[in-house]
Amino acid sequence: MSLPFDPRECSVKVGIEIHQQLATPTKLFCPCPPMKSEELPLSFERRLRPSQSELGRIDPAAIFEFNKGKVNRYVWNPESACMVDADEEPPHPMSADALKTGLIISLMLGARVVDEVHVMRKIVIDGSNTSGFQRTAVVGLGGSLSYDGHSVGVQSITVEEDSSRVIGEDPACRVYALDRLGVPLVEIALDPMVGIPEEVESAALCLGRALRSTGRVARGLGTIRQDLNVSVMGGGVVEVKGVQKLNLVAKVVTYEACRQMGLLKIAAAARERGLGRIECTTGDVTAVFAAPGQGVIRKVVSGGGTVACVVAPGMAGLLGFEPYPGIRLGKELAEIARTNSLGGVVHSDEFRKQRVTEADEDELRRRLSVGEDAALVLVAGPAERVARVVSLVVDRLGASLDGVPRETRAATDTGETAYMRPRPGAARMYPETDIPDIVIADGALRRAEEELPLPWAERVKALERAYSLSADMAAQLFDSGQAPTYENLASRLRLDRSVLASLLVEIPARLAHEGIPEDRITPALLEAVAFALESGLFAKEAMYDIARAVALGGVKTVDEAVTRLGITMMADAELEDLVDRVIERNRTLIAQRGERAFSAVMGEVMKVARGRADRARVSETIRKKLSKDR
Repeated sequence: MSLPFDPRECSVKVGIEIHQQLATPTKLFCPCPPMKSEELPLSFERRLRPSQSELGRIDPAAIFEFNKGKVNRYVWNPESACMVDADEEPPHPMSADALKTGLIISLMLGARVVDEVHVMRKIVIDGSNTSGFQRTAVVGLGGSLSYDGHSVGVQSITVEEDSSRVIGEDPACRVYALDRLGVPLVEIALDPMVGIPEEVESAALCLGRALRSTGRVARGLGTIRQDLNVSVMGGGVVEVKGVQKLNLVAKVVTYEACRQMGLLKIAAAARERGLGRIECTTGDVTAVFAAPGQGVIRKVVSGGGTVACVVAPGMAGLLGFEPYPGIRLGKELAEIARTNSLGGVVHSDEFRKQRVTEADEDELRRRLSVGEDAALVLVAGPAERVARVVSLVVDRLGASLDGVPRETRAATDTGETAYMRPRPGAARMYPETDIPDIVIADGALRRAEEELPLPWAERVKALERAYSLSADMAAQLFDSGQAPTYENLASRLRLDRSVLASLLVEIPARLAHEGIPEDRITPALLEAVAFALESGLFAKEAMYDIARAVALGGVKTVDEAVTRLGITMMADAELEDLVDRVIERNRTLIAQRGERAFSAVMGEVMKVARGRADRARVSETIRKKLSKDR
């Protein structure tokens, strides 16, 4: 999906916020190591409640999360979490290593380092922080980032603590693991830029490269997350959270800009009907669906649920109206329901698709005393949840004439976005009283300046020169985070440098593309494959199959994978015998085409020899045999 409009003419603006985990030996405010625990034997439960800020206000996002009525269950292991993470002990002083990294990044981007670091509390009520807030501290302000001949300003550089990770959820409870809570992050917020999707992705790539060039950031899935603040036509800003893969940035920008422009078109269509405001009414219509029949609504009622109907006067046909592919107001309402543990909603523009019959619709309109110009939205489920969702649907329909509401959305794996909650208000930050302010001394700045890294381009060029790699492969090694592993293995192995680079770059990419979890493609696995390849256990054409077998979990070691797959190096006599048989089968073709028959013979031999003899060896054997025959 590409933008069907000019982002400049439609004033598409995108602000990037990157959250990058730091490679520190401890968490930000306690001595626990930043590690993932496989076993989480301990647990406790807590329900957080919203409270007034110092200005007497309550954050709307906090109210939204609290109204879901969920209990938060925290599971943990003392090897990776402690009483600080459980909010049963005051925080320790900020990690000096994390603060130093923040200073280095600030200087690298040309930011003005603050004189004093003030740790603040930012209200977070979704349960991901046991305390109900996240600790965050501004380190640098201003600066700029260069990308592809352009430049974008830097707003702020912040050091903060990461949140817990969700490992389970149901309508009544969320389960969080505390091993990630408190891991140091650096957050970098860029100025809004023109929302050309490819340029936004390029800026994110260059910023990520700059961070990796420091050698002080963590690598791997989930260690870097991009949030995007998107707006169109000068309207409300929508925050899209959790873009974990760089190649999704352009897709998310495209989808979100289309979604917002689509909502503006829907609002314009409603105003063309003369609608100045939408005043919804509601009613209990459970009885309409009490009789046996088909469809999701009757299934809910037969299970003891209730059905409410929201009536939106003058909106018939607009809930299913699709200005751009996949962009519908009805979809927006369904997403709101799903965030509150209901499967979705059923609206009148799609009644027949959802097995709501014409007779059902007639009865609904009769009971509610509304004409055919009104849109009907059915919300079905447990009574308490239905009441909560009905209220949210009424609010959302009432705001539909305004176009784009300010809200927080989540990025999906396909590059779309889904509703999460309203945007937080401004009154959610207040000072952390348990941590003294930190004065940034001149000595600390000098030490940070001494560790400023080489720019990405220079690092890649050095890698290219040192190992005689192509510029493209050197860049891929650096961008994949495999450069340190490569340099380590290159010093210990005699393996061809290009083959080693391909092993480290291409195998993880191909396995991840297959859907194999990235945490199974470990450095230890890649190292084992590299050493086995050098030892002559198999040919380089088999290295992917070997790594795949171990990553899938069917075998535990490279040796087991070789045995299971039947991949052992061919002896010279065995290879020569195979080549002789293939040449004999292709005598006629060889007589007709001469040397041009080589490719056909090569392909047939490699079908059998793949992984058991490398291509160079097979090629040399075939050429010798063909030359001898001639």
